[in-house]
Amino acid sequence: MLSIFTILEGIPVLGIIIPGHVAILTAGFLARVGTLNLWWVIVISITGAILGDCMGFYIGRRYGITFIDRLRPFFFITDMHMDKARALLDKHTGKAMVIGRFTPATRSLMPFLVGTMHTPAKRFWFFNVIGAVCWAVSSVGIGYVFGAGYHLATGYLGKFIIIAIIATAVIIWGYRFVNEHFHAFKRYELFTVALNIFSLLAFAVVIDRLTAQSFKLGLDVWVSDFMCNLVHPAGACYGFITPDSPLSTAGFFIAGAGYWITTLGDTKVLTALALIIFAFLLFKKKWRSAAIIFFSIGLTGISLLFLKQLLNIARPELALQTIVNDPSFPSGHAGIAAAFFIIAAYLLAPRISSWVRRELMIVACVAVIILIGVSRLVLNVHWTSDVLAGWSLGAFMATSSILLVRYASAILIKRTS
Repeated sequence: MLSIFTILEGIPVLGIIIPGHVAILTAGFLARVGTLNLWWVIVISITGAILGDCMGFYIGRRYGITFIDRLRPFFFITDMHMDKARALLDKHTGKAMVIGRFTPATRSLMPFLVGTMHTPAKRFWFFNVIGAVCWAVSSVGIGYVFGAGYHLATGYLGKFIIIAIIATAVIIWGYRFVNEHFHAFKRYELFTVALNIFSLLAFAVVIDRLTAQSFKLGLDVWVSDFMCNLVHPAGACYGFITPDSPLSTAGFFIAGAGYWITTLGDTKVLTALALIIFAFLLFKKKWRSAAIIFFSIGLTGISLLFLKQLLNIARPELALQTIVNDPSFPSGHAGIAAAFFIIAAYLLAPRISSWVRRELMIVACVAVIILIGVSRLVLNVHWTSDVLAGWSLGAFMATSSILLVRYASAILIKRTS
């Protein structure tokens, strides 16, 4: 796979969108953490870089500059990319071939432009090999050094948090890249990106703490005991009750409210409502909004099922509600509620002209998300970590769906315009 990425990155036009450099950096990182062999990574990277530029060179020699001119409207090649590549070539062809590999804007264009200039093949091959070796070795080295820092950082932060931080950097870079080329996102969608990043980091923290057992030995048990004593007579939860034990007077009303809220926020209810809205939007030909709802609820549901089966965490024993004996982590109610009401706020808020009503609607959506999650804790059918993970997972899937659909629609609009 690494060799394929590095070869494709040398092909003009196509190489602009192939993350060959990212693949090599990642391979260097994986070599440091012990997943890949360092020497094989270097050899494959150099070989792929040489072959990729060779293909670009001979395509340029065979078809000339018209090859790119015909395909530029469908890819990310701008006049700025072409000008940078030509500026390097005007100074010195050999240096341009080496230096051009280290610049994202010119990496895939340089061998092609050299081919259009009818540069002698021997001269091309000489600088092609030198540039490939320098670029591949330095890129693998950077990834390798970062891998060494990863081992140190995971000792302090946890491996899932470090992975989330790396993913955050990719998300920020991707947002800037897409907006620079397509202007796909509106200003208020910076909040969507911020929520996407925050939810990803929150989920990573929960997973890290859960695997370290700090939730189960601390917050999870404390909240479970607190909720149990809230609805039962004082002190009754310390080993003397069963799920059928009588409730206190206040506990009767608290448990009733929790049951009512959790029923309205049931995953089946919200999923069915989402499908109805999805069908209505399709009928109205609101393709973008329909796609956002479909992917947000669908991806959240799939992720919840996968994690439940993967981790298989048992539910609290003193539940106030009879439930199916399925795994506890993460909370399906909290996850689907977060995805559903975040999408509701995103789609409805821009349509409300009054800022007071708009803010009240957003606050109401957030409040419902919180209440549904808390109702699961009141009924003692979920641990706190289950609810926190459900909230963050649903928020991440909803915001990711918004950003991906906006990006895809911007590409389609540009290609048809």
